Amino acid sequence: MPSLSLTTALLGSGLSCAILCYVMAYLRRMPDAPVAFGWWSLAFALGTLRFVWRSLQPWIGLPPALFGAEALQASAAILLLVGVGSLVGFNPRRFVLAAGIAVVVAWAGIFVFVRFDLVLLSVPLHLLAGAALSATAIALYREHRRRPRLNLNLAAPPFVAWGLVEFAYPLTLSNPWLIPWYFLATQGLAIVTSIGLVVGALRRFQDETRRAEDRLNTAFETMPAQVALFDSSGDLVRGNAAYHADYGPDAKRGPEPNLRFEDLMQRLSEHRSPRLVEPVEQLVQRGSDDQVEFEAVLPDGRTVTVRRRTTPDGGSVLVAVDVSAQIERERDLLQSARLLRGTLDVVKIGIAVFAADGTVIAWSQRFVEALGLEEGATTSETTVEGFIGTLAHRGDLGAGAPWDLAGRVIARAAEGRGFEIDLTLPGGRRAKLLWHEVAGGGTILCALPGTPTIA
Repeated sequence: MPSLSLTTALLGSGLSCAILCYVMAYLRRMPDAPVAFGWWSLAFALGTLRFVWRSLQPWIGLPPALFGAEALQASAAILLLVGVGSLVGFNPRRFVLAAGIAVVVAWAGIFVFVRFDLVLLSVPLHLLAGAALSATAIALYREHRRRPRLNLNLAAPPFVAWGLVEFAYPLTLSNPWLIPWYFLATQGLAIVTSIGLVVGALRRFQDETRRAEDRLNTAFETMPAQVALFDSSGDLVRGNAAYHADYGPDAKRGPEPNLRFEDLMQRLSEHRSPRLVEPVEQLVQRGSDDQVEFEAVLPDGRTVTVRRRTTPDGGSVLVAVDVSAQIERERDLLQSARLLRGTLDVVKIGIAVFAADGTVIAWSQRFVEALGLEEGATTSETTVEGFIGTLAHRGDLGAGAPWDLAGRVIARAAEGRGFEIDLTLPGGRRAKLLWHEVAGGGTILCALPGTPTIA
């Protein structure tokens, strides 16, 4: 039953092309997929229609079946070539594409309905299809060399073989029994091409996953903080290098390796402030999703901030950050601030020191007295701009709009040169304010008391 075998081969080829069309359309959604995949998926959609239409020959007759099949195949070949052109930077305009499809459709119509000639109908159109498939294989090889991560080279050999099958199609004109084998070869090559594209996509996914894991592992292992992951039963899943330095098999301060979560929390609890132990352990025991955070002072004197967060699967993530250096710096800064305040208090003139962001660092009692400021007028939140604004509103900068007067002083300070400001204080006293910008940021104000004005 050659007609049945031919119909079966046609439907099988159509199904194979449909699978290839689906694979192309799916790969087109990749973030860096070539634009050609869109054209190629449309081409294989026409290829699917070609085989389905050709299988309707027993019902619609030979001429319509031949015309539709050859016109769809030639149109698909043109779309394949458009996809190839997009890879090399050649994108034809729409009217050129429409004109090309119109030409091949007219060619099929002439040699089917006007002058029936099977050789002139099929041979040129199949040669065009073979050339398009071969060009697609070359384009895939070229794109693979340019972007190896896409793994497109696996699909190139089936396209080459498919092109050779199309070039050999004229043999079927003198040997009709070869026609079912031609369609079966097309079916097999479409399946192999789909497999090549899928395997390439899987390889790409594996490569990207491996690269992402390597980046995450590097970031995880090189973190200065101690990070440990525990499962829902409390067993250690993984700890980074900083964690194992304290609690791993080779740790000098951890007598047993791979501490369970409860054991680790108990060990840290021994160094916590007593008032924190009970509420923290209550949160841990009931598996709260809230983040638990506390500080612990280890036996070697280091201070760590411990944060614990439960994971959706019931496990835990424990992060311990060594804050000893930060605490030591804060102590040094506090001691420096105390020394600075003590120094300012013994100087005979009033001095106020402001940081680069304008906030006050320290001021002396003589500064407050020299300017006749009220006790508590200068706080840790005072800024140099706010202080000048206060003097302007009090009338110390003279007559005029306060913010205009203050703005002039700030604008002059922006020039970066030191200058003096004459002040008229309440009660008729005079004073000078020396403004000095410190290299690298910051401001020093010196207050020099004057004498009462003579009326």
